[in-house]
Amino acid sequence: MLDKVTIGLVGLGIAAAIGAAIMLSSDNILGALLLGISSGWLVCAGALKLNRWVGALVSSMTALGVSLYLGVQHKGLAGDSICSVSSTFDCDKVNTSAYSEVLGVPIAFFGSAFYAAVALVALLALRSGSDERYGKAPHLVAVGGGASVAYSIYLAGASMSLGAWCLFCISLYGLNALIFAAGWQLVKDTDQGIVAGAIAGLKSKTDRSSGAMLGGGLVVFIGAMWWYGGAGSAPAVGTATDLAKLFQATEGPVTLDGTEASLGSTSAPYMVLEFADLECPSCAASFPKLLDLAKANPDVRVLFKHYPISSICNSEVQGERHKNACDAAVAAECAGDQGRFWDLTRLMFANQRDLDEAGRRFMAKQVALDMTAFEACLARPEIALGVRMDVAHAAEVGVHATPSIYVKGVAGDTWVQVRGGMDAAAALLAAHRDGRTLPPTPAATPHSH
Repeated sequence: MLDKVTIGLVGLGIAAAIGAAIMLSSDNILGALLLGISSGWLVCAGALKLNRWVGALVSSMTALGVSLYLGVQHKGLAGDSICSVSSTFDCDKVNTSAYSEVLGVPIAFFGSAFYAAVALVALLALRSGSDERYGKAPHLVAVGGGASVAYSIYLAGASMSLGAWCLFCISLYGLNALIFAAGWQLVKDTDQGIVAGAIAGLKSKTDRSSGAMLGGGLVVFIGAMWWYGGAGSAPAVGTATDLAKLFQATEGPVTLDGTEASLGSTSAPYMVLEFADLECPSCAASFPKLLDLAKANPDVRVLFKHYPISSICNSEVQGERHKNACDAAVAAECAGDQGRFWDLTRLMFANQRDLDEAGRRFMAKQVALDMTAFEACLARPEIALGVRMDVAHAAEVGVHATPSIYVKGVAGDTWVQVRGGMDAAAALLAAHRDGRTLPPTPAATPHSH
């Protein structure tokens, strides 16, 4: 039977979810996220009040979805995270920092494995009831939940040092606490303490709790790492249908004003234009491929335009978000005045966590810029105006996220927008170069800012 507390928690969770939807419809992303996270916590707490194993299941499944999303975003293929809404609440800054990996593996995938393990053993415990084969599951869940809470505290400290917070990470902190609470309450119904019971479960030849958790966790972890290792590989282009997935019409005209940084011959039959943000993790992943495309293909000219995700210089964006991106774009253009645009841009993409004023000047020295000329250039208003002109051109063509890539030469003199990043651009160019008949250009998919 549902008691008043359970009904109250779930009811508040539903109310918060409705509030989140209302705020989302009014473009209040931060408010929507805060209410959405609160809604998740309340519903999970209600499930825990209803039944401890149900609470563990709902909390772990919710956390599994969040952690898998963060793992995907860590790869840098899906644009900015939906929870990167300001310079203070910037999931991407936290999720690509040095604290976001252990031995080169995203910590989000370690979390995913744990949450999958808890979800599986919770399902088995619910199904088997008082089956002694899963008698130590509460202890293992409590130990894992306690470790997750401790690690959450560590990550909160890391966020303080970074000066940015990841709202989805914060949501996991609360879910970890709920998982620990479920395990702790379940352990109270047993005759062993948390640690002693967990050790006994690991040693037992009859208790299946540890085996189930290990198996469930490994399946998810191996699957996530398999995807992580293969994500971003060249798309298949075996049929016209495959090719049609690689591009679409632009929403508006592509405008070039001659100030764009470029690599390659001005007479090259193909042009590839990228709009990017120097603080965008996906742009950092794409940039080396842009350079490689130009170096490996003499018939391709690549061009670069700025689209900082920051209201400081981009009126299409709400909130500062990537607060150093506008000044970094100006620095890149000033490096271009000395023929070092690509050198400084490459260095800034590789060191996105150090794009403050001191970091930019240090990197400018690293690429051997004349610092007196560089400083003078930074003060020239026309340089910042040039960045704003890039933003205006982006609005004309229909840029909504970074990186956005456009290609000319595969559909006559008409520019097309690439779907699928730089690998898709390379595949599209290769298909046209090989004489493949491309399908009619698919219509643009409209977006709203």
